[in-house]
Parts: sequence; structure tokens; C-alpha cells
Amino acid sequence: MIDEYVAKTVRDALARLNEALAEAARAELSVTLRTTTHQTTTAGIEQVVVEARICKLL
Repeated sequence: MIDEYVAKTVRDALARLNEALAEAARAELSVTLRTTTHQTTTAGIEQVVVEARICKLL
């Protein structure tokens, strides 16, 4: 059950990210996602920290 919950949570988060990127594109904004650091949780699971850069398209 926990695996299904986590998978659904990740899918939902990615769907929200895609919606936000689509909204930015409609507003003529360019969004670049860049990995800034890698972190490890206390359980040893790798996490990736992402930085968003937003620019107005001219």
C-alpha cells in the first residue's frame, strides 16, 4: 500500500509541475529547471534539489 501511495504522490506532483510549465508557456515565460545539489536522506535515499529559472520571452 505504501508503494502505491508514494507512486501516486509522485505522479500527482509531476502532473502539477507539467500544468505549471504549460501555464508559464501560455504566458510566454521560459522556464529552465536545473539540478543544483544532490542530498541524501537519513535512510540513504538520494534527493535532487531543482532550481527554476524563469525568463520572459521577447
